[in-house]
Amino acid sequence: MNDMYLNYREPIPINSNPGMVFPPRKFTTILDVARFAARLIDAALDHKDILNRKALPVEKAASREPGQPLCMAQFYRILGASRLPGKKRDSHYVCPIPKNGEQPSEHIIVICRSQLYCVPIQAGDRGRLTEDEICSQLLYILDDAPCLSNPPPIGLLTGWKRTLWAEAREDLMKEERNRRNLDLITKSLLVVCLDEALPNSFNCRLQRGGKGHMTSTRDETNLSHQMLHGGGSTQNSANRWFDKTIQLVISGDGACGLCYEHSNAEGIAVIQLAETLWKHADSFTCPCEVPATSNSHLPPPERLEWLLEATDHKRIEEAAIYLDNLVKDLDFQVFRFIGYGKEFIKSCKVSPDVYIQLALQLAYYRLYGKLTATYESASTRRFRLGRVDCIRSASPEALEWVKAVSQPKDDDESGNKKVTFHLVSDEKKILLWNEAVAVQTQEMVDNILGQGIDIHILGLREAAKETSPTASSPLPKLFTDPSYRLANKFLLSTSQVATNTNSFMGYGPVESDGYGASYNPKSDCIIFCLSAFWSSEVTSTSKFAQSLEESLNIMQSLLTRPT
Repeated sequence: MNDMYLNYREPIPINSNPGMVFPPRKFTTILDVARFAARLIDAALDHKDILNRKALPVEKAASREPGQPLCMAQFYRILGASRLPGKKRDSHYVCPIPKNGEQPSEHIIVICRSQLYCVPIQAGDRGRLTEDEICSQLLYILDDAPCLSNPPPIGLLTGWKRTLWAEAREDLMKEERNRRNLDLITKSLLVVCLDEALPNSFNCRLQRGGKGHMTSTRDETNLSHQMLHGGGSTQNSANRWFDKTIQLVISGDGACGLCYEHSNAEGIAVIQLAETLWKHADSFTCPCEVPATSNSHLPPPERLEWLLEATDHKRIEEAAIYLDNLVKDLDFQVFRFIGYGKEFIKSCKVSPDVYIQLALQLAYYRLYGKLTATYESASTRRFRLGRVDCIRSASPEALEWVKAVSQPKDDDESGNKKVTFHLVSDEKKILLWNEAVAVQTQEMVDNILGQGIDIHILGLREAAKETSPTASSPLPKLFTDPSYRLANKFLLSTSQVATNTNSFMGYGPVESDGYGASYNPKSDCIIFCLSAFWSSEVTSTSKFAQSLEESLNIMQSLLTRPT
């Protein structure tokens, strides 16, 4: 965790925090927004009650030695959790589970138009607020926030470089009021961001594949930008607290989803929570009824006021500039491949994950004439506190297959065989395909069963540091050799983020000249979230999407040719 997340010093939006897009809603009034948000919050409270009772069912492995229990620790670390900036290394806060007989003292933070509010969700001895009461509190905020004149966009600091944010936070905490505000945010159950819609300039620049989610004239690429980073300081980025593990995002035009801080949990735990909330909220219909319970008996939400010095305002301005540049540099698009989905892939007797990984290898090779170090996260939850290891998809067998399949076809349009000594036959391509599939499958199995190499080597490196005579002692040559850095320079960072709903999740690349590529295989399509940086002279998500589409079509053609 330290190596992958907490030691990281760059801003966490885009670089670390994923964004998840829910199917958009159709709101007609501000009441609809408040009611839908209240329903999501109410479902989160139900889920937290299960966690407080330690009653979450233990999941079991479904394949590859099925029946093994899976570690559930991550699921208990996403509600009531925050990342705390440090000058050299960040740390975590996770709200402790109440002991027997204790009543949970919980609250949420709501951000609207850059203003933060604290909303208690316990009403004294009678227990938690009802959905109607939560809705009334949110309506108060939606009515109050537009009346405020330029609240300080304090949330922008959480999108700054981690060491700079740690220094700024340290100075903020010198004032008791600020210290209390930060404590309330850290210990909150979650953050709810009541957003404005992003402009159409965030829409996909190249229309390829299925149209997917739309809200008004905004496409699903636009919606992903909103969940990933908020759009910059002039849009919704100040309406965020990027350190919070769970931020629910709801926009007045129906866009909704979440942004999550990655260090506490992998996507599988967050997706399960998100789909639990969505299942509860999906019965929501517009227009809504006015809440049956007035909030007159409840104190209004507490508006968090800050005591800021000139240096604090200066830091906020600098954080805004830095984050805006990062947002402008993000080349991101959602590519919904509609040629086929996982049902066709399964008919080929291949794991959809293995198939898509090889498609990504082919797409990269067709663009660059080579493969690159590829990261795919593999869950290691069969082991206590297990997180992930690395499936390395760029195997020698994959390289031989992509070389072969990238050559011209061995017949012409009429089906006549070409006379040549250089082309690989389709039979040979299928043979190489089967070899690549077998190696990729074994690599996947090895990792989920704890036989991967990356975490093992990382453990050796950390052990070498801990046992070295002095802090300045050189590491073993393995860890200083250029090949070690090259092997861990993942220009293709991938992850399967499957959902049961029509939701999807994306993230930024991990290298300046690399790609991020998450994928969600559905029955009749595959949803890809592709990312890169405009400042790179070698990457382009538009070109990668085109190459990926061509690769998937080539693979289908190869695997359906008559034998």
